[in-house]
Amino acid sequence: MKTLFSSLPGTFAALALLLAAPAVAREPAAQPQKLPVALSASIEGAPFTIDGTQSGQAPATVWLEPGPHIIRFAPEGSPATFAEFTVDPAANNELNVKLPAPSAPVLLLSRPAGATVQRNGITLGVTPLLLPEEAPGRHTFSFRLNGYRDQQSELQLTAGTPAQLDVALVSSTAAVSVTSEPTGASVSVNGFPRGTTPVTLSDIPEGEASIEISAPGYRKFTSQMRVAAGDTLALHAPLEALPSSLTVVTIPAGARVYVDNVFKGNSPLELQEIAAGEYRVRVDMAGYDSMARNVTVKIDQQVTEEFKLAANVGSIRVSTAPAGVTILIDGKAAGKTVAADESSDTVSEPLLIPDVLQGPHTITFTRPGYGESVKSIEITRNQELSLGTVTLERKFIPDVIVHTRKDVYRGVYIEKTAEFYRIETSPGLIRSIPQRDITRVELIRTDAQAPAPETRR
Repeated sequence: MKTLFSSLPGTFAALALLLAAPAVAREPAAQPQKLPVALSASIEGAPFTIDGTQSGQAPATVWLEPGPHIIRFAPEGSPATFAEFTVDPAANNELNVKLPAPSAPVLLLSRPAGATVQRNGITLGVTPLLLPEEAPGRHTFSFRLNGYRDQQSELQLTAGTPAQLDVALVSSTAAVSVTSEPTGASVSVNGFPRGTTPVTLSDIPEGEASIEISAPGYRKFTSQMRVAAGDTLALHAPLEALPSSLTVVTIPAGARVYVDNVFKGNSPLELQEIAAGEYRVRVDMAGYDSMARNVTVKIDQQVTEEFKLAANVGSIRVSTAPAGVTILIDGKAAGKTVAADESSDTVSEPLLIPDVLQGPHTITFTRPGYGESVKSIEITRNQELSLGTVTLERKFIPDVIVHTRKDVYRGVYIEKTAEFYRIETSPGLIRSIPQRDITRVELIRTDAQAPAPETRR
C-alpha cells in the first residue's frame, strides 16, 4: 500500500504518521528480514530519503523491513513529494512515483508596459506578466507594442530560482511638438485629427508625415516632414490671417470716404485685402452732415457699413423782374428765371433753387442790360427761403440801330413782332417801328438781346 504526500517536509510527514500509529507493547522478537523494493520516479536522478534516514537517487533498489515506510522525493526545482509505501513479504515490491516537473517563476516586464509577449509564436499575455511555472533552460520571448520596434530577449532559467526579465522597448515612431500663433489651431497628421495646439504628437510613424495646422480665419499651414524612429522634433506655425473686406455705402451715393483720416474714394466703396482691426470711418458730402463711426473688422470677415446722410440744406424761391435773370450763389450759377408761357417777360415765374447749404450766402442777380442786385441771405436746414420778386434796374445802353426808308433809330431792343420792331430810344420812351418800313437792323453790342441783323430791299 502506498500514499503520496506533496508539499509537507519529510520529517513532519513521518512524525505525523508515527504519532497516528497505535501504541503496541513490544516484545523481544527476532530482527525481521529486509526485502528488496524497486524505487523509480518520473524525474531520473531525483534524490530521495526513506523514513528520514536512508537516501539515494531514483531509480534504485533499496532493502526495507516489511511494513510501512515514508519515502520523500526532493528533485531540484520541484516541490518535495512524500510517498507512503508498505513492504509486503508476499508481494513484488515496486514503487514508481510521478513527480511534478521542475520549474521556476518568471516575471516579464517592459518599458513602457502593455507589450504583448510571445514564445514560439504563442501569445502568453501582456506585460507586466508573471509565469509561475516555467521549465528550466533557455527561453526566447518576443515583445510587441504598437509604436515600438519588435524585440526579442533570451532568459536562462534555473529550476527553483525566480527570474525577472525587464525589456526597454525602442520606439518605432517620432515625436513632434507642435505650436502655433495663435494657439488653439487644429492639428492633423496624414489626414487624421490629432488635437489642438500646443500639442506633442508622440507616435508619428517613421517616414513621410504631412502635418496640417488650421484655424478659422487663417490660411492652412502644411509641413511635409521626414521623421526617423526616436526623433524628437519641434514645429511652429505662424498662421497667416485671411484678408477681410470693408464696403462703405452712403445714401445718397457719392460721399467722400475717409478711413483713419485717409481719403479712400467715393461711395459706394469696397476695400479689399484689409487687415482685421478697428477703423475710424468718416463720410463727407456737400449739403449733408459729416458722419463718422468706429468699425471693427474681424479676421476673414466681409463688413458692409451703411451711412444714411442727413441733408443740411434749405431752398430758395424767388421771382425776378424782368425774367431771364441769372442767379449766382457765392459766385456759382444756381439758375435762371423764365417768363411764364404766353406772357411777357416783365416778371418771371417763381424759381425754386434746392439744396442750398445752410448758413450765410451771397446771392447775385444779373441780366445783360440791367444793373446787378446783390443780397446776403441765411439758409436754415430743411426750410424754404422766399425772396419774393427781385427787381433789376434796366440800364439804357443802346444795342441796336434800326434803319427805315426815312429815318434811323438808335436804342435798346425790346421785342419783335410780326407787325412792329420795338426799341427804347430814350429811357422810358418805347418806339414801335412798323416792320414794313424797316430796311435794315444793325447790332451795335455783342451782348445785344436783339435778333440777328437783317437787310431788306
